[in-house]
Amino acid sequence: MRPICLTLSAFGPYAEKQTIDFQELKDRSFFLIHGPTGSGKSSILDGICFALYGNASGDTRTSKSLRSDYADITLPTIVEYEFTIGEHRYLIKRWPEQERPKKTGTGTTIENAGAELHYLSADGKQELIATGWSEVTKKIENLIGFKCEQFRQVVLLPQGEFRKLLTATSS
Repeated sequence: MRPICLTLSAFGPYAEKQTIDFQELKDRSFFLIHGPTGSGKSSILDGICFALYGNASGDTRTSKSLRSDYADITLPTIVEYEFTIGEHRYLIKRWPEQERPKKTGTGTTIENAGAELHYLSADGKQELIATGWSEVTKKIENLIGFKCEQFRQVVLLPQGEFRKLLTATSS
């Protein structure tokens, strides 16, 4: 899997929409996300893992706790992640359960969590291939070949979990 673009909206420390264009890395197959403590590195990994599986990159945060405390209530929390597997390109959109303003009248209501997985053809057309939280997660597990825990352990290796990798069994 090669990341293409990650867009985080009202997610983690990001009160507004933030886009990370991985295409700027060109053909590099290995890269490091680094920066000072508190600069949002783990939030980038959380965004990727949340988009794919609906979970954060580590065990300390839940999907419901990923909404930015600083975001305006009118801005929905949503993560969009575009990636390739071989020659195939995909776009996944996932959002947690969240409070939002009512469409009519005053006050707020709870919007249910949701997810969509699209196949992006070479001519730029999007084909919806899965919807719903669990259906999208199952499709991702089949496409990538990893369940969430395996992905976090093999691909992401979040801060503070290196010891877990060293003591893991081969299975």
